[in-house]
Amino acid sequence: MRPAQEPRINLLSYLQEEAEQQHKTRLTLAILAGVAVILLVVAVSVWSNQNQQIKAWKEQNQQLKNQVEELSQVAAIAGELSDLETEELGSRQALLAELEEKRTIDPQQILDIYALSVPDITIGKMDIKDGGEITINAYTGSQAKLIKFLEKLQQEDFVKEIQRLSSKRNDKTGEIGFTLVIAGEVSSQ
Repeated sequence: MRPAQEPRINLLSYLQEEAEQQHKTRLTLAILAGVAVILLVVAVSVWSNQNQQIKAWKEQNQQLKNQVEELSQVAAIAGELSDLETEELGSRQALLAELEEKRTIDPQQILDIYALSVPDITIGKMDIKDGGEITINAYTGSQAKLIKFLEKLQQEDFVKEIQRLSSKRNDKTGEIGFTLVIAGEVSSQ
């Protein structure tokens, strides 16, 4: 008798499947390890980048603190100067108010005299004395222009009277030089 034939099992296909399975497992593990390494590299680079940015911000913050401190010192000095300037301005305003009370003539009156003289009379000098007396040294081209100027002056409210008038004609140029003394009133502002 012959031994009974045992059925043969082809293990080759199982071995191939097992080898493929192991290969797939190794490939998956290699891919996972590669992804893990890539993620680790990305995480380290992001951390390094943020760390550098934080250092830069800290340096910038320190610089800004230093600038604020410097500006605070400058502002403190400027504030002290401002107080001194304010005090000086106050004393100047007080002096100006005192001088305004003592003034002998309103500046607008002088401007009015100049306005009356244009264009016929050329005023060379004006002196103002206490009590509102005004001395005018001027010249003109003719006696008629001088008379017209005197008439205009007498019509002004601030002129009390024309006290003195002296004139002299320059024979070479034909001009008339004159000195005029006016008694004026100090007007209020």
